[in-house]
Amino acid sequence: MELACEMPLAPVAQFSISQRYDRYSDSDHESWRCAMHALIHVLESRCAVPYASALRQCGLRTNRLPKLTEINQALSHFGWHSVMVDSFIPPPKFMELQAQRILPITRHVRASSQLGYTPIPDIIHEAAGHLPMLVDSEYRRFLQRFGEEGKRLVYSELDERVYLAQKRFAEYAGLPFPDINRLDELRHELDSLRNQQKKALTPACLLSRFHWWTVEYGLVGQDAKLFGAGLLSSSTEALATDRTKRLRLSMDCLDFDYEISKMQPQLFVADDWTHLHDELSAVMRYVA
Repeated sequence: MELACEMPLAPVAQFSISQRYDRYSDSDHESWRCAMHALIHVLESRCAVPYASALRQCGLRTNRLPKLTEINQALSHFGWHSVMVDSFIPPPKFMELQAQRILPITRHVRASSQLGYTPIPDIIHEAAGHLPMLVDSEYRRFLQRFGEEGKRLVYSELDERVYLAQKRFAEYAGLPFPDINRLDELRHELDSLRNQQKKALTPACLLSRFHWWTVEYGLVGQDAKLFGAGLLSSSTEALATDRTKRLRLSMDCLDFDYEISKMQPQLFVADDWTHLHDELSAVMRYVA
């Protein structure tokens, strides 16, 4: 058993909120139940770890939303911890938490109309998507190392503006009935900033791409099993991987930007966990 992590006061205190479990509605619990039923069915043969078993090992139940206390009791066996947060966390702070073996979990539950996919972080994405892979010791080591490397990078003023625009767009798109005109305005703002960003890619921006194509949408092994949280929390996207173009993971993935509100046109497959570590090392040498 690994030693349980010690929770530093910052940045945890800056973002941590109470879960307020009793405020979840019956429809919130039903969204969780429906999502989990679909995920267990789809991921049974596709996930890099035994998905149903991994859920239980992380303190998650399929019949109701998870309680943070139960999650942390389970994660203590792996030396990890979770905190409840309100929404997006700035990338540098997210990396800092990850380096401390702390995973943030958003209290929000996606709308029933968005069970297959939602652009905003929610408890289904972060609990059902990120947590199950923590049962694998090699993945835990990779995730913590990623945080340690990422927290050292300096984010530019433009990187910060892109993050805030993405946050505004995703949070509005995640509403049950967003106004299409307002959504288009926010998308235009985000696209404009991302186009500016492409002209002067910073190390932090490049690392965010590697994070997207691994931690969020990665596959691993000869059988291309899913380990990215975006795939493990979306039955729609998990099913789509059967017909999505697959490329061997390499630094070439840094040439591929991503769109948070669309299906991924290609995915990247690591040979194994060693290959995943090797590519992270190569990326860090490149952006240094």
